[in-house]
Amino acid sequence: MWPTYSPVFGIFIYNQGYLDYEPSQGAISTHVHGNFVAISSGKPKTRYFTAEEITYPGLENGNLFVATRLDISHQQRGVCEDKQLRCETDADCHAQVEGKCSEKGFCIEPSWCPIEEQDESYKLDASADLAIWVKSAIQFVGMAPDKIWSTETDHAYPEPGYNLFTVRELLLLCEPTPVRFEEISMLGAAIEVSFVWNCHIQNDKCKPSVKVRRLDTLFEESHFGYFVASAEYVTDDERYQKNAHGVRIFLRTVGSGHRLSVIKLAMKASTAGTLLTVAPLIADLLMLQVFALSRKYFARKYEVSPDFSEYMEQLVAKKEEQSRLPGMLAEDDAAALERDQDWRRRLEEHD
Repeated sequence: MWPTYSPVFGIFIYNQGYLDYEPSQGAISTHVHGNFVAISSGKPKTRYFTAEEITYPGLENGNLFVATRLDISHQQRGVCEDKQLRCETDADCHAQVEGKCSEKGFCIEPSWCPIEEQDESYKLDASADLAIWVKSAIQFVGMAPDKIWSTETDHAYPEPGYNLFTVRELLLLCEPTPVRFEEISMLGAAIEVSFVWNCHIQNDKCKPSVKVRRLDTLFEESHFGYFVASAEYVTDDERYQKNAHGVRIFLRTVGSGHRLSVIKLAMKASTAGTLLTVAPLIADLLMLQVFALSRKYFARKYEVSPDFSEYMEQLVAKKEEQSRLPGMLAEDDAAALERDQDWRRRLEEHD
């Protein structure tokens, strides 16, 4: 039963071969809302942060960065240890600027030198609850050029789990393993958020599914996290260096539209009909000629009867022999017929 109907199940039910598909890429935009106060663990200071201060850049289509840790260093131009240039000897430093290697293993060169002994260092745990509003829209030009499906359709306000998410919620949606915010708050992470639309063209309502995966560990397991550096200049010789670790979010809108296709329905039906006749033949061939238990299959498929060929030959010979006995020949039949007709004629004359 199963080998007979498996082509029908695979073509029409599982693969939905009677539908016509159109892939498409849509548009997406985001807005971040939230604010909080954080205390520095380095230089004693309390600072108020808005969403605009911890997201970078301020406007970027499809992408977003939310800081989870922020280090701020007040610097000025001078000659000092460059923390980014490690060395063992003076030869490891730049000879053009007469660089020298310090006892701590850093090159002493013209660089941006810290003005204050301690930097401001903020652990932005509250950024896990920042609200990210996402507007995703898609259109299938080939099938329905006048229709646009959007997360804003029939929604007068952001809906959690549909077009409103927090940073923590997006991290927990990562597949195959959810990511906890506390795991990436110090070094950051990169994730991809895809709004996947699977819409029937004749249906005006369609809801996307949200797929999230982590990227920084996927591409380079030995180096994970995400880091952004920026600077705020007070003068040409003075600045605030900002080093931010956080969550880099790449947002995408993709999808596929489908509708009933009469041409594909007829073609798949004819293909399935052909496979229905071929499937039993292939199954019998495999069972009786290939499988190790072919003899058992043969015993259950066929019932072997005795050979009656010799008996039939004897029966035919006996019939022929009986036909040659006296009174069984054709001449005997003709003589009997003539005697019967002669008797009937005499009977009529007597009457």
